Amino acid sequence: MKKKMRMTSVLAAAVLAASALLSGCSGNTETTEESTAQTAETQAEESQASAETAEESAGAAAVTAVHDESRRIADGDVTLTIFCDFQNGARAYYTDLGDNPVVQWIEEDTGLNLEFIHAPAGDDGSYFQQLLASGDLPDLMFTNLFQSNYPGGVEGAIADGLLYNVTELVETEAVNFKALCDESGDPDIEKKIRGDEGNIIKFGTIWLPPTDNNKIFNGLVVRQDWLDEYGLEAPVTLDEYTEVLRTFKENGVQVPLALCEFGQSQFYSNNPIASAFDVSIMDFDVDDEGNVHYSRTQDGYKEFLKVLRGWAEEGLIDTDFVSRTIDDSLKLFQNGTAGMCFAHTYNVKQSLAAGPAVDPDFKLTALEMPKVNADDTTHMSSITSSINSQSWQVSADTKHPEEAVKFIDYLMDPDIMLITAWGTNEEVQTYTVDENGTREFSDFVTSNPDGLDYDTVRDLYMCEPFQVKYDETMEASQYSDEECHQSWDAWGKQNDNAHRLPSYLTLTTEESQEVTDIKTKLSNYSDEMVYRFIFGEEDLESGWDGFVAQLKELGSERAEEIYKAAYDRYEARDDAE
Repeated sequence: MKKKMRMTSVLAAAVLAASALLSGCSGNTETTEESTAQTAETQAEESQASAETAEESAGAAAVTAVHDESRRIADGDVTLTIFCDFQNGARAYYTDLGDNPVVQWIEEDTGLNLEFIHAPAGDDGSYFQQLLASGDLPDLMFTNLFQSNYPGGVEGAIADGLLYNVTELVETEAVNFKALCDESGDPDIEKKIRGDEGNIIKFGTIWLPPTDNNKIFNGLVVRQDWLDEYGLEAPVTLDEYTEVLRTFKENGVQVPLALCEFGQSQFYSNNPIASAFDVSIMDFDVDDEGNVHYSRTQDGYKEFLKVLRGWAEEGLIDTDFVSRTIDDSLKLFQNGTAGMCFAHTYNVKQSLAAGPAVDPDFKLTALEMPKVNADDTTHMSSITSSINSQSWQVSADTKHPEEAVKFIDYLMDPDIMLITAWGTNEEVQTYTVDENGTREFSDFVTSNPDGLDYDTVRDLYMCEPFQVKYDETMEASQYSDEECHQSWDAWGKQNDNAHRLPSYLTLTTEESQEVTDIKTKLSNYSDEMVYRFIFGEEDLESGWDGFVAQLKELGSERAEEIYKAAYDRYEARDDAE
């Protein structure tokens, strides 16, 4: 077991070390070291005192995490190596996640020794590919890369001898996982957690509480104060959107609609504007009969491009959007350059703070997804789900498969989920509990005496990489603004994901390789052509048929066949239960 360290001492020492570097090397070294140690100890005591004072003033119960022998998995004789995230805020203070006090508490509670492997900061997934190529995998891996990048997905990795098939152990040992499945109330839960061969492939996925689950978290927002100023209603139809954008332009708004480049994942997963014509921006879609289509070959996609072409001609969108990120467009919206942009619900909360700092009259409203007719229903947005691409996987080479499965299930214990979300409350008080049992972060977290920002404190004292369910109290508090709730209402109105291919499809190794090759060819050709159509560099009317023919020549119809087969297998999982 690692020896538990008082974090306030670690932080104080880090601050002092940085100060010493800035002050140079003059003076007596021995005296400086002694002074530094004394000051670090003093600052540690002051930080602890600040936390205790915060507790007393709050008048709330000082609840601390309690060990329970019934949760014990080993007796210090089992070591599990783990590949998982390592938060940026913790990297400045910790060697790895093993220095986190929650992890150290979990080691004591379970009797396991936990050792960690992390990708470097800013890694694009290359590190994990190198890990796979090395053939030396850790016991446990928390990642979406088997699901999204590995040929054949999780079941392909099982067949290739990389992953342990946890199905039997999960069915016999994972009581907490089974409870969460039962509590979800999702009639398709078995289809979502299993692959085409019937194996459990989504063990330890991130579960969502009621505040987050089954909601659409992305859509368009508009300056409500400008709608009020110009006597406009929130637009619903594309004609109404055009009227609003024109009015903004006529009144000096530099960028009426700040779009982002189409490759931004949140943007193309929710398909604003394109969904009005029942097509996605850059993907394969499924219709009501279960037939799969490549969106950019459909007549609806031409209509989508016509709308953007018209807006571009009028200067309602600008050419810079082809290289703009979502964050870029948000900054334009928040600083008054743009009147409308694409946002996440959390961006709504951010904008409510950033916008008024520039313009005290700043107000925003989330808009319904644009439609051709007001009573249309759109079918192309991403709806949050507890069963998602992130999951825990066990290496086929592990010497401790049973302990590995029990540990993942341990993280789904209701008490442990509270600890990973809120901290242990042992070294310092990170939260209080009122008479109703409601938790709230303490001043140590929200107004840290060491001057650490909120996110860094959470990275240091909570353990997000081990969170397998977001905490309901925390999520409800994070999205408490009225405008956040209004965004869910607006983006979810007459809008679903019925025509998006389910994210739970599994392609075989051969299918994965073929589809990847085809999609690369389609993207290389069509991404640039789409922008050329929008800005009039290619004539849409005369060039459309040739564009579609070239996409089919590059394999779009073959990819449709592959996705159709995968979709049919997914639907047939019901029959295999």
